[in-house]
Amino acid sequence: MILYACSDLIFATRIRAACEDLGRVSRPVRNAAMLQARLDRVDDGKANDPVAALFVDLELDAAGLDLIRQAAAHASPPSTLLAFGPHVMVDALAAARDAGAHHSLARGTFTARLVELIRATG
Repeated sequence: MILYACSDLIFATRIRAACEDLGRVSRPVRNAAMLQARLDRVDDGKANDPVAALFVDLELDAAGLDLIRQAAAHASPPSTLLAFGPHVMVDALAAARDAGAHHSLARGTFTARLVELIRATG
């Protein structure tokens, strides 16, 4: 399953739609409790597959970095932790790598490579 945390509903919809097109299960996470429930595979009657990836929008500011740290520290962390944000957020992109993100991409690069990135999550 691919989890995503986005500040922009339209962008979240783009990620969800790309996952659906590729036959991949995805779920949004809006806060630490939702992320923990997905990582721990808490049964809530919805898709509850193992988490393969977490995509985090750095426009969530400190909350986004906290989600990356939380996922990286989990006993079964996702194999892909990816942060994305505006190319001008150079410090935030670097902070995401420091927080444990495997990839830290400018939003344009992330958008252009979205299908490839989803496919690469297994």
